[in-house]
Parts: sequence; structure tokens; C-alpha cells
Amino acid sequence: MAKLGKRTKGALWALIAPTSLFIVTFILFAIINWIFNPTMWPTADTEALTPTPIGFTIANIILFLAGTISVITWLPGIITGIVLLSTKK
Repeated sequence: MAKLGKRTKGALWALIAPTSLFIVTFILFAIINWIFNPTMWPTADTEALTPTPIGFTIANIILFLAGTISVITWLPGIITGIVLLSTKK
């Protein structure tokens, strides 16, 4: 297998990292909200809704920020990666 140069590795990171981060963030967000969302827990009709745990809220905020970063860096990463791969020194 051929060794990749620093320029090629950087280009591949710029192309793959934002998309991978978005996909992983979306999957984790869906799983966490599906399992740990207290509004989905069964309760009797006479009981009040269960308050949202602070850990659940913090996890949602972290995942939201990770998703935001991935969306903001996606287009510049694609452009940078293509430019780095298409130009030679």
C-alpha cells in the first residue's frame, strides 16, 4: 500500500471529517432522544410529566453544537479537500 503524504491526508480529513461528524451526531442524537426522552416514558393519566434530567439536556446541547460545527465546516472542507487533492506541489 502506498504511503500518503501530509497534503493527501489533510485533504482526506477535510473531505471525510465533517460528513462523518454529522452522521455520527445525528445517529447519537436520535438514539439518545429515543431512549432517554422522559416524555416518551409511560405514565398514568393522572401523573404529571417527568421533568427532563439535566444530563439529557447537556447531552442534547453537546450534540447540537457538534452538529452545528459539522454543518458549518462541511462546505469549506469539501472545497479545501478538492483543491488539495487536485493541485500538486
